[in-house]
Amino acid sequence: MTAPAFVLRAPRADDVLAYCGFLADPDVHVWLEDRCQRPLSLPEVQAFVLGPAWCRWAIECDGAFVGLTGLEDYDATRATARFFIVIGDRTRWNLGLGEAVIRRVLEHGFNGLGLRKIVSDFMAPNHGSRLIHQRAGFLVEGCARQDSWRQGQWVDRIYVAMFKDQFDAGGAS
Repeated sequence: MTAPAFVLRAPRADDVLAYCGFLADPDVHVWLEDRCQRPLSLPEVQAFVLGPAWCRWAIECDGAFVGLTGLEDYDATRATARFFIVIGDRTRWNLGLGEAVIRRVLEHGFNGLGLRKIVSDFMAPNHGSRLIHQRAGFLVEGCARQDSWRQGQWVDRIYVAMFKDQFDAGGAS
């Protein structure tokens, strides 16, 4: 599958309202962080989209803002960071975009920023997130059992990671 063309760029003020719309979609926000399971105010969304960030990009396809991605929780001593991605435009799901974005962010993290390890996590029932992490070469490091309440039940959170040497060798694809 050939992923749609995309650009990673700095988030802009006009992305905030679109991101509010993504967060209002239950199919999008259900798998996001616990803080996103309640309605967020416009200032809260503005702070996340436009606030200070170590490494955050807007994902743009065909001139339209479709989500956010980046690296956070940077630890310079350990040379690690946490990957995140939110593709809020559901018309862009299942097209290979998530996998292409994750690979570009990994490339930047390892080769541009000099990280030695990138971690991530997702809710176990989120099959799309599981798939893009697996295809990118992340390996499971652990599971927080019954970590978060979603869709009327407690669900596990899966922790994954990739090391630079693993990335350089082509991941676990």
